[in-house]
Amino acid sequence: MKKIKVLIPLMVFMLILQACSSDDNSTPENNNDAVVGTWSLAELNINPPQDINGDENTTSNILTELPCATGTLIINNDGTWGSTVANIEITTITGGLYDIRCSGTSNTSSGVWQFQNSQLSLFLNTTLILYNLSGNKLTNTTNEALPGFMSEVYEKQ
Repeated sequence: MKKIKVLIPLMVFMLILQACSSDDNSTPENNNDAVVGTWSLAELNINPPQDINGDENTTSNILTELPCATGTLIINNDGTWGSTVANIEITTITGGLYDIRCSGTSNTSSGVWQFQNSQLSLFLNTTLILYNLSGNKLTNTTNEALPGFMSEVYEKQ
């Protein structure tokens, strides 16, 4: 009989907890405020890793060895976007090695955007560029090997 007396309050407590549970952990699927704002380039990843600055340490994220590699992405509330990114020159040397450097110029782009299901779609004329939102990071993954980029990651400012 004592076991039943203990189990009944425990079961009632569990039912109350279940009824009070909330979906606060879920991210709204179309919350445009999540992407509107200024984003800074945080990672520009390459494969295979390279020693860009000659310090005998290879890296996949070229921003760690190439300070001139910068970028800004601005997502406007009116459905437009703009970006400015340093132009990166990649030249094949030999044996899987590449010369990677900033050209000294920047590329600016703009267009319109949509956000749905944690995916940001940037439209640049007829080109679609997709980013996935996770926390305060937008990630575009192409998985291209050098001389292309594997991924780029922007962090919200």
